Amino acid sequence: MDDIKIEILFNWLLIFDFLPLWAIAVIFLAAMMISLEVAFHVGRSRRHTWRDPEKGGGGIVQTSLFAVLGLVLAFTYSASLSKYETRKAALVNEANAIGTAFYRADLAVEPGRTELKKSLYDYARTRSVPPRSLHTPEDLHDLLTRSLEKQSRIWPATKQVIAQDNPAQLEALIVTAVNSVMDAHTYRLAAVIDRLQPAIIWLLVLVAASAMAVAGYNAGLQDRISRWRMGAFSIVLATLAMVILDLDRPNDGTMLVDQRIMDIVIVDLYKMLQ
Repeated sequence: MDDIKIEILFNWLLIFDFLPLWAIAVIFLAAMMISLEVAFHVGRSRRHTWRDPEKGGGGIVQTSLFAVLGLVLAFTYSASLSKYETRKAALVNEANAIGTAFYRADLAVEPGRTELKKSLYDYARTRSVPPRSLHTPEDLHDLLTRSLEKQSRIWPATKQVIAQDNPAQLEALIVTAVNSVMDAHTYRLAAVIDRLQPAIIWLLVLVAASAMAVAGYNAGLQDRISRWRMGAFSIVLATLAMVILDLDRPNDGTMLVDQRIMDIVIVDLYKMLQ
């Protein structure tokens, strides 16, 4: 029973990974507006018990919460943008590594040269991931299985090249380049699976809702509120939260790493194989 409860809680924590971005924006907006309205009515119902609404630290708490909200927004935006840039750098690094290994393999003698070049080309074709093609963890697993199956053919082909009568310096360069291809795979995989932690996203929701609730409560004590201003502010916050999560998504959303650099490398490798 405890395991089931833990699994249910874990699924709820990961809910933002499975929802479309527009739904996430609606959740953020609804959480803030509901907090604002409920707190406003609570504050208005208690305004007669407060002789001076400015006393009691309400203004200090409100200012502090909005300052914390700005800090959390800045932190999460910076983190998600950094992860996006890391994924972009990982793609360029892998494309360069595959191209370098292919060109060095082209300098080797037969037999072995064509086999190594073909294994690198087949592997490169699995490293271009079409946008929005990975919808479930199973899709990612299938992609990794195909890549690793093609990758497993590179090292035997490298050993075949090394067994031939090639200059020692060239053999060392080829082995180094092939090792770089293997390392680039690990680096890119790590960049893809490195996501914002669910606790950080929920913290953003909590701080935003709390800040709006305190603002609504203080407005209720004064029995006046500008809903269009607070609504506009909530829309801006929800949009910013959507951008943060958009940057954090490696294969869906609107801001994706451009795969064309890998596609260009694949086309170049294909031409050299002909």
